[in-house]
Amino acid sequence: MGSEWRSITIGDLVKSGEAIVQTGPFGSQLHSYDYVTNGIAVIPTEAIGRGRILDVPVPQVTADKAAELARHRLSIGDILFARRGAQATGLSAIVDERYEGALCGTGALLLRVQSKRVDTQFLAMYLSSEEAFSWLRTHAVGAVMPNINTDIIKTLPICLPSIEEQRALASFLGAIDERVCLLRETNATQEAIAQALFKSWFVDFDPVRAKQAGLAPNGMDEDTAALFPDAFEESVLGLVPNGWKQMPLMDAFEFNPSRPLKKGTLAPYLDMASVATSGHRTDVPIQRELGSGTKFRNGDTLLARITPCLENGKAAFVDFLEDDQIGWGSTEFLVLRPKGSLPDYFAYLLCKHQPFLDFAVQSMVGTSGRQRIQNEALGRYPIVVPSDSVAQAFGRLVSAVQSSIAANDGQAQTLAALRDTLLPHLISGKLRLPDVLKPAECH
Repeated sequence: MGSEWRSITIGDLVKSGEAIVQTGPFGSQLHSYDYVTNGIAVIPTEAIGRGRILDVPVPQVTADKAAELARHRLSIGDILFARRGAQATGLSAIVDERYEGALCGTGALLLRVQSKRVDTQFLAMYLSSEEAFSWLRTHAVGAVMPNINTDIIKTLPICLPSIEEQRALASFLGAIDERVCLLRETNATQEAIAQALFKSWFVDFDPVRAKQAGLAPNGMDEDTAALFPDAFEESVLGLVPNGWKQMPLMDAFEFNPSRPLKKGTLAPYLDMASVATSGHRTDVPIQRELGSGTKFRNGDTLLARITPCLENGKAAFVDFLEDDQIGWGSTEFLVLRPKGSLPDYFAYLLCKHQPFLDFAVQSMVGTSGRQRIQNEALGRYPIVVPSDSVAQAFGRLVSAVQSSIAANDGQAQTLAALRDTLLPHLISGKLRLPDVLKPAECH
C-alpha cells in the first residue's frame, strides 16, 4: 500500500460527524395493509447485490407510510448493507437514481457518508470487495443465521488514498460498470422486442387480423406476411388462425427430455441461484460430478418449478454449453423443449408470458412454502401451434435476437471479470491506476 493511503474505520467517520449508520425500520412498523401495487419502493435484503441494487421486484408502500418512515428514506450515494441471511449477510450496494426516495428495508442497514475526504462511489466499491465482504462475514454474529449490526459496521476498517485518487479509481471502475449495465439494458430491450413479437403473432394474432381487414401486417415484409392466413376458424379456445392447431402443451413440448449423461461424470452444473428473474442468460456454470438433478443441452428452456422461484419468474434459455455438451442442474428445474418446427426460443418466451406463468403457479401443489409444479397439470395448458412456415419465420427472427443477447452477455461477463480482478488490487493500493492504463496507451 502506498504511503499516502490511510486506514480508518466507519466509526471514525461517524465520530467526526461525516457519516451516520442506522438500522432499517422495525418489522412492527410495516404491516400487510401498508403494501400497495404502486407506491414507494422498500429495498429488501433480497435486492442487495454485490455493489448495486438488483433489478428485481421490490415491495412498495403508500406515500403516507413512507412519510411516517421519513428517516429511512434513501438518497443517491447511500450504501445499504444486508444485515441478515445465510447468503446475503455482508453484501452492500450503493443507491443510484433508480431508488432515490425509496425506503431502507427492515433487513438492511443504512450508511450515509457526507465527507470531503471520502468519495462515496469509491467507498461503495471498496465495501463490495471480497476483502470487505469476508471481514463482515467473519465478524457477523450467529452461527446458523449470521447477522451484522451498526456496531460491527462502525468497526469495519477502510483504506483511503487521496480524494483525487479515490475519484479517479471510482471513475475508471465505474466506467466498466456502466458498460456492463448498458449491455444488460440492451439485452432487456431486445428480449422485450422478442416478447412483443411472440405475443403479437401467437396470442393476439395481429398479422391475421390485419389481413382479414384487408391491411398489410404492421412492420412485416410481403414474403413473411404471405405466410399468415387471412381468416379464423372456431376452436375450443375460441377463434384461431385457419390451419393452425390448438393442443395441450404436453403434445407440443417435451418435458424433461432424456439426456445421455452418466452419474459421476464431470459436467457443467447450474443451481437455482444462478438463474435470474429477468433475462434468459445465467451465471457461468461450474464443473461438478453428476449427482441427482435435471439434464439439459443447448436449446432447452429451464423453468423453476418450486415456490417462490416460479412466482418470481425464474427461467433460462440454455445457450452456454459447447456443441453436443450435456449440462445438469437443480432438481427444481423443469426442462422444456418444443417439438416439431417450433423454434427452441419459443419455449423460453412462453415461460415469460404472464398468462402462462399464472397458469403454472395455479398448477402448483404441496405444503405451504414447498409447492411445486405438477408436470401433468402444466401439460394441460392450451396453446396454438402455427404452420411450419410461420414457426420457421419466427425462429429466424428470434434466433438473431437470442444470439445478440448471448454475445452482449458474453462481453458483460468478460468486463465484470476484469473489474473483479482489478478491484481488490486497485482499492488496496497494490496496483496503481497509471500502471493499468499504460498498456492501453501503448496500442
